[in-house]
Amino acid sequence: MKLTNSLANNSLNRQKKEASPFTDASNMEIQELEITVTNKCNLTCRGCGFNVPKQIEAVNGKGINEHIVSLKKLKLLGLSIGKIVLVGGEAALAKSLPEYITQLRQIGITKQVELVTNGLYPQGITKEVLSLLDSLVISDYICKSDFENNWRRYTTVNKYGGDIDFRRKEAWDDLISEVKNDKLLTKEHWNSCFYRRYDVTLERGRLFSCSRIAKKKWDEEGLLVEKLTSIEDIVKYLNSEEPKRACYSCATVGNCSQIPVAEQVKTDLDKVVKKAMKFMDEEINNG
Repeated sequence: MKLTNSLANNSLNRQKKEASPFTDASNMEIQELEITVTNKCNLTCRGCGFNVPKQIEAVNGKGINEHIVSLKKLKLLGLSIGKIVLVGGEAALAKSLPEYITQLRQIGITKQVELVTNGLYPQGITKEVLSLLDSLVISDYICKSDFENNWRRYTTVNKYGGDIDFRRKEAWDDLISEVKNDKLLTKEHWNSCFYRRYDVTLERGRLFSCSRIAKKKWDEEGLLVEKLTSIEDIVKYLNSEEPKRACYSCATVGNCSQIPVAEQVKTDLDKVVKKAMKFMDEEINNG
């Protein structure tokens, strides 16, 4: 079984890269933009970086249409996005997921749409959803060949033609704790921060340098999209030489990843796995 992308995000063995959120020096395209489609999850992982079950709403009571409005404004400013990454909670639990992905594509701001799931609610990853995705990432907490094989057969039966990636991390980062960081160390970390490069986030009508700031609901540290007048505002915010205020309390600064993966607080993981496997078996056999 292939261990894909197994290095923890702050592993000592991971090669540090310049934390550029943009694809190139033109600063016209963000590499990846993370969008939360639901704060609900079917697991209760200890140390969850998305703060489940206490994750706050990613929209201001206006539903996912708020994301659509923000993306349309960003496109008008001339911004494009290499890949929009849909996350949760557990993204497969999101209501009206096919309709939402269709709306995203109609905006024409992104080249690719990716969905990240724990793979334990395949009922939400329907044939229609799969037909709208360019890539599917399964954060695999089971790490058994029959689980991966079932998913590969399930996507084949549903005629999925995109990429599928099983990520099996060796550890998670502490994205919730608050610490007091040294200023020089924080600045050094900012210049090569994994999350700043791959985790630009859209929530509550704001752009954030990373999902930690968004999940903490420190909206004053985000960039309000409706107030933007040019793409230069976005470039200035994301390419700032100075760390965000939130960085000075981030527990990832100067620390390696050490939270055990998918350790459950109260969920019977075996029961959830059996239900998911049963559903996929039935779909495969009926396919």
